Amino acid sequence: MAYYELAKEIFNTEKEAIEEVEQHIDQSFDDLVHLITNNQGRIVFVGIGKSEIIAQKIAASLSSIGYSSFTIDAAAAFHGDLGRICGNDIVIFISNSGETQEVIQTLFALKNIFPDKLNTVAFTGNINSTLAHNTDLIINLGVTKEADITGLAPTSSTTATLVYGDALLVSLEVASAFDEEKFALYHPGGNIGKMLLQKVKHVMHTNLPKVSMGTPVNDVIYTISSYGIGVTLVIDDSSQDFVGIVTDGDIRKKFLQIPSLKKATAQDFMTSDFITINQNEPNQDAWKKMADYSISNLIVVNDNQQVIGIVTLHDVL
Repeated sequence: MAYYELAKEIFNTEKEAIEEVEQHIDQSFDDLVHLITNNQGRIVFVGIGKSEIIAQKIAASLSSIGYSSFTIDAAAAFHGDLGRICGNDIVIFISNSGETQEVIQTLFALKNIFPDKLNTVAFTGNINSTLAHNTDLIINLGVTKEADITGLAPTSSTTATLVYGDALLVSLEVASAFDEEKFALYHPGGNIGKMLLQKVKHVMHTNLPKVSMGTPVNDVIYTISSYGIGVTLVIDDSSQDFVGIVTDGDIRKKFLQIPSLKKATAQDFMTSDFITINQNEPNQDAWKKMADYSISNLIVVNDNQQVIGIVTLHDVL
């Protein structure tokens, strides 16, 4: 048996299921978006088994764009976790059959606790089920068949629910004018957060390598190697002002161009018109500037144009 042919068949079955659910999408989708955007509480997903696992992904996605969202296992809910739900929350129950005992029990228990307040939504494949008849908003996620050979294991139905959750995510991004800046606020520890939120002053090196214009080239190379950032500043011997930089790339490029290496000094290798960036600029701007000039480091200055640090491509990425 060619299992890859079976794999293709499963892909096609699940694609058909997604297309089937696409046909169900109607005004109820907009109603759900409006319900979420106008709500002051959290979004709570209730499910059990594979449905609860799918709910975890959807909840995590919504949380990542600023909508407080989490999941509760229906079995745990009916044994104490109902206290995690507040009256102004939106509770989304996920059950393909709409008759899952633990999910139905949780629904009715919440109705007893919050008889008038709670907003309830059913993600179900059976719009005539007990779950559908007892929730405020019905989302039809019905598929004709599951992809597994028994037709029982959650496959096509869970895939369709997952895609529906992605569509909800993107719609909420549009509704809230979500962009990269907002994304970074909720992902400060990732690369996007580091690029967009952190400033150059947060990552720059302040222990600065320095040599004088007359420093022999061997000592220049030693200084660059010792600090490990690929560059050293060059100061004027008399005024002590910063007058240039020498990078390891400068030494490689000019090594064969200097007539007498024994007498060569920092002045022979330095670049006087070095590129700078203000300490208050975001890392993203530092990265762009380095890309524009095809360099791997920038000299950092304060508002008075005084040199206060060095930032490298590695630092901002």
